[in-house]
Amino acid sequence: MVAGAGMFSDTGQIGPKEPNTQMLEWPRTDGDASRRPTNVSFTKNEDGERNVNYYRLVRDTEEASVAWRKEIGTYLAEELGYPQGKVYWMKGWPEGYGFYDHQKGQLPNPRHDLYLCGSVVTARFRSKNEFKPHAKWLMTDPTLNTQNCGCKYCTKTKSQVEVNQTQGLRGLQRPPEHHLRGTNPTPGETMTHARRRVVREQSKSKQDKPKATSKPEPTLTALPERLRDLNSSRAFRTYELVWVTLVTPIPVTGDGLVEIEFWPAIILAYSTKNEPTPHKPGETDYEVVAHFTFNIRLLGVNHQVTVTGDRLLPQLGYIPHQSLLDAVKECQPSRPINPDFSECTRFNPLPEFDNVLELPSGSYTPLDALPAFTLALHIVACLTPVWCATNSYSSDDRHVRGDELFQGLWWGSERIWLDDVVRLRPSREDLDPENTMGLLPPSSPDAVDRALFLRLTYIVVDRDDPDGMNICVGGDLYELARGETRPPQPLPRSIFGPPTGLLIPPSDAVYTFVESNPSSPLGATVGPSLAESSVAMPSPPPGFTFRRLLATGNEMVLDVGAIAGRYYPEALQAETLDRVMRTLNQERGVKAGETISGTVEGYAREKIRRSRSSPEAFETAKDALIQLAGLMGLFVGEGNAMQPEQWSKGRLQTIRGAEANARNVLLEQWRSPDGGSDVEMLDA
Repeated sequence: MVAGAGMFSDTGQIGPKEPNTQMLEWPRTDGDASRRPTNVSFTKNEDGERNVNYYRLVRDTEEASVAWRKEIGTYLAEELGYPQGKVYWMKGWPEGYGFYDHQKGQLPNPRHDLYLCGSVVTARFRSKNEFKPHAKWLMTDPTLNTQNCGCKYCTKTKSQVEVNQTQGLRGLQRPPEHHLRGTNPTPGETMTHARRRVVREQSKSKQDKPKATSKPEPTLTALPERLRDLNSSRAFRTYELVWVTLVTPIPVTGDGLVEIEFWPAIILAYSTKNEPTPHKPGETDYEVVAHFTFNIRLLGVNHQVTVTGDRLLPQLGYIPHQSLLDAVKECQPSRPINPDFSECTRFNPLPEFDNVLELPSGSYTPLDALPAFTLALHIVACLTPVWCATNSYSSDDRHVRGDELFQGLWWGSERIWLDDVVRLRPSREDLDPENTMGLLPPSSPDAVDRALFLRLTYIVVDRDDPDGMNICVGGDLYELARGETRPPQPLPRSIFGPPTGLLIPPSDAVYTFVESNPSSPLGATVGPSLAESSVAMPSPPPGFTFRRLLATGNEMVLDVGAIAGRYYPEALQAETLDRVMRTLNQERGVKAGETISGTVEGYAREKIRRSRSSPEAFETAKDALIQLAGLMGLFVGEGNAMQPEQWSKGRLQTIRGAEANARNVLLEQWRSPDGGSDVEMLDA
């Protein structure tokens, strides 16, 4: 779409200025940041004649972006039957998308073309009308099946005019005159001898042209869900098990010394809020920051609420203290319990949402807290031992033909994808006790106390396993080395290409080292590990760098059981992390700083504050702080690890099964003469 330079003035806000506006958010995306413009310049470089040719990212506050998002929001509101009388607009673009101003020509008046880039189905949308049907599809189709989309690119329609007609879009309803073919005369036009000759020549020219052959389709297309998870800065993924911090901890003993500080929950959905940093109207020197909110379901009580990301903690980041587990084991129901445990839904561990949940005052008491938490912990105990490999595909490469490859894993509480960086359970000494793998020596004496990391380039069934249930993972091996933190680097091309027979360890091997197969072909048709990845290496913790431990041409192959869990680069903010590590090093005079209740940062700082009261308090706080720092790999992974043992396909089915099993087990225990709620998996 050609735009005038006036369309790029800064409005000072991300939405329209009209009164009575309503913002709409994107519930999902097919975006992939790697689909943004490539092989183009993003820098305004002039040649000798003052010509430019570059792409400029359009900010959300510029008039062009506001106008596009307003028109698209209005269209969607009409299509979806939203109430009239409001000005609807979209908040930002779908995740992974970017809005660009392509400037080409001579200054000071180059041509401006607006392009919306990032979709996996096309390199760019050239107009609002091109994108409108695609936007409707994103808003309405949770399956993201492109066959349900009516846009020009998903339907493979040659002309946008046809889409305008079929979709009822305002705009051009017939091709411009210069687009009309001249082979057929308009009604009333005389077919002269000269015109017949033109028609014959055009027809012969078409017949002489070689017919285009279709390119072979790749055997694997990266899942949009995987691309969204990897290319965003989101810490949490749909259907993962997490902890949500409580603004006010719930005491469960008479002396108040034993408290519930976190409640387990399942991530149901997420949304992004793009907000500019503080600036004055007209200023352009600011950043647009993405803030994530998550819709979660609290386990045991089934309330659904939306919270900010700073309230959530990965499931591995917290272990209830033994005193709390002892209280859980001795817990008895505060009310008569039905098999469906509907009585537990009376309790709400997040009372600040009572009005949102429409819970009447007095509908629950503090005595309801421990039974509901006991049920929630039983669900956690039934869910974390379960795992499965997901999204299988096969390769055309002759070395791995017939092997089953996977794009992802459900690993206990976490969703793990190819290209993820995972922490490993074994230490360097456990991984290579005889020093036979050729690993680089530790970068410093304390490096052996930190976790090792694997960048996943493939997930494959062990062909020597007769049951086909043993999974191997492979990729580059890293350690955390002290040094200046570097910006994220693009993921290097996989040296191996596809897993070959040489890469598959025997079924009884846990840790195996192999060399690459130079003859393995590299190509996007074989699998995601074979193509240049669009996913950058995540940032290391402040003061560290990722150091590759294997020589070029080598990768590490491990049994899937070596995975401790995902790496969380922003589990703690830099300032809080510094205070945590100084506390763990028993440095004197460490101040906790400002504590914000109901956040993970506040929880960490409160532990620092309590650690100063006594040696016993320090030991308690130490365990909690190590769990947090372990998420960033600052401690060996064995102490902060998932250990799934049960294979179960289907995440939703697994969650429902865990809830049903937990209710059955707990109901049987509460109805038994001995009472109590002791289960083996709750033992610390």
